[in-house]
Amino acid sequence: MARKQNLSDLIQAEAQKLTPNSAVDEGAIEVPAVEVVESTTAADAEVNESTSAKRNIPTKADLEATIKDLKTTLEKNQDTEKALQQQIKELKSALSEQKTSLSEQQASVERLTKELEEAKTTVLQLAEANSKLIEENKALQQPKASIVPQKKDNYHQIDYRKSHRAPEKLPDMPAETKDDFAANTWLYD
Repeated sequence: MARKQNLSDLIQAEAQKLTPNSAVDEGAIEVPAVEVVESTTAADAEVNESTSAKRNIPTKADLEATIKDLKTTLEKNQDTEKALQQQIKELKSALSEQKTSLSEQQASVERLTKELEEAKTTVLQLAEANSKLIEENKALQQPKASIVPQKKDNYHQIDYRKSHRAPEKLPDMPAETKDDFAANTWLYD
């Protein structure tokens, strides 16, 4: 903080040196300030206009160079336009091919959906028919089951005799049956 005070003191001292003293200023003469106006003459204006006009009017060589630049730019732009037109044609043909492909795919999807629905109805019909056959089979087997116990009642244990035949050798069965689970479960859909 002391340093700041020293700096401020120094600044004040310098400012006092620069301010006019009344004793020194007594010998000074005061003159009123007058605005100085520059007058431009008509000749100066004409010279300025003619030089600026000369600078703005291009020469024949400048015009020919500009024309040449414009022609090359035009040719480049025309080449670019041709390339873009060709690209547009290619994109249009690719788009039409994709539309055709998409419509074919939609037709295939619709056809497959129709076939799937037909297959489902067929499966349901077959399942119903299978259920009916199972019920008929159960109905036909019930009388046999009731007949068999009646015959057993007629037999006496003494009259019943096991046969003493030699066991027949059965052909070897594969250790693991390879049932196709998917083929057997088509009715579950």
